[in-house]
Amino acid sequence: MKAKYIVIFFLSLLSFVACDKEEVVIPTTAPRTVLIYFAGDNSLSGYVSQNLRAIKEGIERDGLNNGNLLIYTDKQNEAPQLFQLKLEADTIRQIVLETYDSNQNSASTETLTQIIDKVQKEYPADSYGLVLWSHGTGWLPSDIYSYLRSFGQDGKNNFMEINDLASALSKYHFDFILFDACYMSCAEVAYAFRGCADYIIGSPTEILANGFPYQSIMGDMFKKEADVVGIATKFYTYYQSEAGTISVMKSDELDELAATCRTLFHDKTERDLFAVPVSELQITVFVGGAAALQDALAVLLCPLKDAFAQQCADLLCVHVVSLPCAVAVPVYSIRIPRSTPGCKGRRVKNV
Repeated sequence: MKAKYIVIFFLSLLSFVACDKEEVVIPTTAPRTVLIYFAGDNSLSGYVSQNLRAIKEGIERDGLNNGNLLIYTDKQNEAPQLFQLKLEADTIRQIVLETYDSNQNSASTETLTQIIDKVQKEYPADSYGLVLWSHGTGWLPSDIYSYLRSFGQDGKNNFMEINDLASALSKYHFDFILFDACYMSCAEVAYAFRGCADYIIGSPTEILANGFPYQSIMGDMFKKEADVVGIATKFYTYYQSEAGTISVMKSDELDELAATCRTLFHDKTERDLFAVPVSELQITVFVGGAAALQDALAVLLCPLKDAFAQQCADLLCVHVVSLPCAVAVPVYSIRIPRSTPGCKGRRVKNV
């Protein structure tokens, strides 16, 4: 009899253990999961908290449309964290998911993909968006900065090469990648990321350290079809009295753009290119100072040889017009026929 009671007790104990295991929560699939990745262990560290406040303001205003918002932050003298922001009963909850070693290098593809893997595994969705926030050098030539073709900065000497970053992101696919960093939307950069996202949002010039107006664009990120043009329009509206440019590129058009450029330029010499009359070029107003002009010219001219680039720079610098608020520099580009796919844009952030 005693043995019988022992067996019954043991089986009952097993049933309690089984019940505990059955309480594991299985993630539900959301319409969209967006990860905002702040690689801010650098001179932009102080702007991370400012942008977080703007993000929360945007959530309170427009909500997340049943989506998931995950945020990774790395700031100077603080341990990096991954957390979720949720809107519950008109209150924003910040749920810390993981805290990392304070020496973690956030400007590495290994760290970035580790975070993306965790987010997509634990917060699956029908579609994904990615915001990459930090310094960037785009496709600038080596005589502009000691480091080039990079995104992200951790400390003084850690950067992600653009091609390495594009390769690391190639195993994912996003509805959009938004670069809140300088110089990350010239055609060369967008071409590198063409297989990673449907749309690339950013600018081929600088972007102000304040970054994107998150207080007004969170709703656009979480619409059923992400309103990428709406995001760019609100950026333009927000900065139109200061400085800044923005572009949205549709990535599936970039291969055709590359093919068109090869057709146009394969048999052209420097003399041919320089012979294009100024009257046949488009004018885009660029607002900034002398340093910003140098950067803008570098972005435009970096694919060309130094001698020819200098001639073009001399030509462009003639057309400087003073405005009450800043210096407007008309930057010229070759006019593309209406039937030919094209792109335009730019932005401003301290490098």
